[in-house]
Amino acid sequence: MKYVVDHLSVEFPIINQKLIGCKNRYAWVSYLFQTLPQDKVGQQNLYFQGFVKYDLQEEKVVKKLDFGATKTSGEVFYSPRDNATEEDDGYCMAFVYDWKTEKTEFTMWDAKTMEETPVLTAETVLRVPNGFHSFFIPESQLA
Repeated sequence: MKYVVDHLSVEFPIINQKLIGCKNRYAWVSYLFQTLPQDKVGQQNLYFQGFVKYDLQEEKVVKKLDFGATKTSGEVFYSPRDNATEEDDGYCMAFVYDWKTEKTEFTMWDAKTMEETPVLTAETVLRVPNGFHSFFIPESQLA
């Protein structure tokens, strides 16, 4: 058995959905908290602390993105940018909950660059619980 991300506890790998069943290079993988928060509220809200972009060909972590000290999320989803020409040209998305402010934000990051600053954050009206599974499709496929 081979361990590819042996320093993190990871779950829910996601790839570009257009490449399911085909050889691909990148996967984005959510990782669990490495240390327990000190406060009880933080401990009660533990789930994923962030996610990594993993290069399947080079077998290495390209970049690790942390949600923040008091933030947690369910799984991260990848969606390609419209007219994308490269496998990782798209967005990683998640509903991120901050247990200090008790607010949830829908957050998007550039999947190619994995910049810490999100491309978009939008506060939700209600809390979205951790473990909420998501799938995003273009509006044209809704009909």
